[in-house]
Amino acid sequence: MLNMMLNLRFRGTTTGLIRKNRARLAGTAVLALAIIVSAGSLAYPASLYPEPNGNINDYVGVLTQSDIDGLNALVDAVLEQTGVTFAVAIVSEHGDESIEMYGVNLYEKWGIGQENEDKGLLVILSMEERELRMEVGYGLEPVITDGRAGECLDMMIPYFRNEEYGKGLYAGLLNAAEYIAQDAGIELQIKEHGGYWPLVPGDGYVQPGIPTGMVLLVAGIILLPVALLAYQGIKRRRCPRCKSRLVITDKIIQQATASVGGLAVRAYRCPVCGYNDEKRYRTRPIVRPPGSGPIAGGPGPFFGGFGGGRGSSGRGSFGPRGFGGGRSGGGGASRRW
Repeated sequence: MLNMMLNLRFRGTTTGLIRKNRARLAGTAVLALAIIVSAGSLAYPASLYPEPNGNINDYVGVLTQSDIDGLNALVDAVLEQTGVTFAVAIVSEHGDESIEMYGVNLYEKWGIGQENEDKGLLVILSMEERELRMEVGYGLEPVITDGRAGECLDMMIPYFRNEEYGKGLYAGLLNAAEYIAQDAGIELQIKEHGGYWPLVPGDGYVQPGIPTGMVLLVAGIILLPVALLAYQGIKRRRCPRCKSRLVITDKIIQQATASVGGLAVRAYRCPVCGYNDEKRYRTRPIVRPPGSGPIAGGPGPFFGGFGGGRGSSGRGSFGPRGFGGGRSGGGGASRRW
C-alpha cells in the first residue's frame, strides 16, 4: 500500500513537472517567434527605408514637378524599349549604415527590375551626408560596370553643387541610358511634349530632321573605341592570378567640364590573393541636354524654368513601374558632392 501511494505521488509530481515544462517551452517558442518577427520588421525601418510611390521618389522636396516629369519620361523610354528599370530615391540620411549597404538594402526592399532578370538601376541621394550612390542590379552589371556607374555620378556632381538636382540626375541617367541602348542595339526614343527625340551616345539628343544614316555612321565611329574598351573592362573584372572577382574602385584626379574630359584612376584589388593594379583613364566631358546653357544655369528641354512647385514627400507622377522582385549584385559606385 505504501509503495502504491508513493508511486501515485511520484507520477503526479512527474506529470505536473511535464505540464509546467511544456508550458514553459510553449512560452519560449512564442517569445522566440515574436523576436524573429520583430527583427524582420526592423530589418527595413520605415524611417530609413520608405515605400516607393513611383520611380522618382523625392522624400526631401528638392525636385520640381518639371524635374519629376522629365525624369519619368526617361524612365518610361528605357523601361519600354530595353526592359531596364530606373529608380531614384532622395532621402534625408542613410542612418548608421554605409551608403553602399543602404543601397543594397533599399534596392532589394523595393525589388527593382524583374525577378531572375535583375536589370535595374537605383540612384540614391543622401542629403545630410551629401553622399551619392548608384546601385546596379545583378543582370545589368555587364553593361553598367562599376567604372561606368562612377562616370555617371561624376556627371551629376557639378549640377548638385549648384543645387540643380533634377538636371544632375537627368544627365547621369541619360549617360547610363546611352550605354544600355548601345548594348541593346537600339536608338532610344524619348517622348516629350508629344514629340520623339532620338537618343545617340555622346550628345544626348539630335533634333528631328538629321538623316538617320549619318547619325549611325558618326555614332559607329565614336563608339568603336568605346566598345573595345568595354570589352577589355569586362575581362579585367577577374583576377589574372586566381580568377576571383576583383574589387574595382575609381578615384577622380581631375574633374571633367562641359568641354574637356577629366582624369581618373581605376584600382583593381583581389581580396583572395592580394593582386593589385592601377590604370589611369580619361572621363568624358559632362553631358547636358541641348539648350541647357552653362552648367550653373539655364533650363534644359525637360526642366523648363526650374521653378514651379517642389515634389512632395516622395510623390512622383506615377506609381512604381518595373518593380518585380529584382535583386542587387552589389555593383555600382559612390561619391560625395
